[in-house]
Amino acid sequence: MTKKTGIFLMLMVWTECALSLTGQEVLDKIEANLSAPVDQTALCEITLGKIGGNLEEKRTMRIWSAGKEKRVIRFLSPSSVKNITLLVRGSDSMYIYLPAYKKIRRIQGTTRDQNFQGTDFSYREIGSYEYSKDYHSSVKQESENEILLELVRKQDSDAPYTRILMTVDKTVYLPVKLQMYDAQGLKKVLTILQREKKEYWILSKVRMEDVKRHHYTEITLKEVVFNSGLEKKNIFTERFIQAE
Repeated sequence: MTKKTGIFLMLMVWTECALSLTGQEVLDKIEANLSAPVDQTALCEITLGKIGGNLEEKRTMRIWSAGKEKRVIRFLSPSSVKNITLLVRGSDSMYIYLPAYKKIRRIQGTTRDQNFQGTDFSYREIGSYEYSKDYHSSVKQESENEILLELVRKQDSDAPYTRILMTVDKTVYLPVKLQMYDAQGLKKVLTILQREKKEYWILSKVRMEDVKRHHYTEITLKEVVFNSGLEKKNIFTERFIQAE
């Protein structure tokens, strides 16, 4: 090897290392992409069923969201869940309106990690893709088109998963799959089935599988509207979620 060749190779390695992103930088890019609009409204079609088995139920709901933490989720059909509405203003500020009782109840503690109204998403997970607050992130593997992130729960976090493996499409910095582990092993798998870029990127069809319950929930976004001034319309309030 000549001296010039050696210097060239060293520069190539140095450049590659310099351009490589840390796990936190990758996660920041993902969260920035998914929270880019000021706010977002979408009609959602939901399918619930057994993994490898029959479809059990179809539902519709509407989601209003703003930033990383604020969201309202209201079931529209069927009648058994119609107008049940969840208000989230942060991981420690969750409320559910139950029309049968005409009451709002606070969701707190371990209840936040229970399944949301029979779906395979917990109250914390539904409509949320924020992980930086609860997890340290590192790059476990990297290929030409994908990055595998390992998210390890922070010591002071009460998040339900001890670690998450997140496969990321590095061409657009969006998640492809998340494998979620608790103390007993693999608990859930979230797969992004479709994504679209309209004005902003959206994960237009996702599937959550609870591998221990052998059950799945698919959510498909329809009629997505961006930046309609939801904060000024007082959407993220207890008063709004009671309006049927």
